[in-house]
Amino acid sequence: MDGWNSEDGLKWRALVPFGVEIDHDLDAPLQASAAGRFVCLLREAGLILARGQHLSMDRQRQLCALVGPILLRDGENGYLSTQNAAAASLSELRWHSDAAYTDAPLDAIALHAIDVVDGASSTCFISAEATLASLPAELRRRLEGRQVEMIAPSYDSIGLRSCDRPDPAAQKRGIRPAIYRNPHNGRDCIWVNEMQAARVLGMEWEDSRELLHAIYDHLYQPQHVLEHRWRNGDFVIWDNIALQHMRGPLQDCGRRLLQRVIVGTEGVAPHVALTHRSAASPVPASAFSPAAPSSNR
Repeated sequence: MDGWNSEDGLKWRALVPFGVEIDHDLDAPLQASAAGRFVCLLREAGLILARGQHLSMDRQRQLCALVGPILLRDGENGYLSTQNAAAASLSELRWHSDAAYTDAPLDAIALHAIDVVDGASSTCFISAEATLASLPAELRRRLEGRQVEMIAPSYDSIGLRSCDRPDPAAQKRGIRPAIYRNPHNGRDCIWVNEMQAARVLGMEWEDSRELLHAIYDHLYQPQHVLEHRWRNGDFVIWDNIALQHMRGPLQDCGRRLLQRVIVGTEGVAPHVALTHRSAASPVPASAFSPAAPSSNR
């Protein structure tokens, strides 16, 4: 296949503008060389896509454990489902990185499409490393050495830019550097985003808002965005520090059941209430449509 590379037992090709797709049955354990290449590809490219997979939760966790410790906590690991979901769980999610307002943001997130309407919903990504590297010099100068108040916004505000309100409601607040060193690969990444960056410290609110808007105009340009439209069997794992992600509203996408595994040590639960995050809760077997097990196994 044109554009494909084969190294250490893994076949892969580059995606545009970043990330890689691998052609491999991930249900079988990876040989040591292939496992090492898998981790290396994630660290270098930020995202791995594999299509046509049939992964149990246990197997997905084993695969993700190659990257780091698996976070096992109700409400964070499990399933994302549109079935019987609260309104907040179906609303748009603005650009963010999970737990970016804490000292321990999630290391990686992996989603596996178990039962979806093919092509009806998508998740979008940008590289926080590449967009920082291409940030206009004047904007970088204004951001360099600054700290930012980062928040976990209230659930009715997750589709808004937090910087557009002088004092946005928050479930958790934290002070983080505007430019953050990714511990996974040693590269700098931009650490402001639409959902979680409330204000740049040491500036008037209006000036902070103006600066953040100018930065967002650069970050979220179409040529920087990788959009993945979900199809049954898709598996996507991404570096939560190297990338930001977002998605549109889910009210009209039909069934959407994604199996989720988180790599990290702390997660979101210690910082915010998960009461309204029903779409992130484990889904009982009765929630699966009759066709789901046979079509995905």
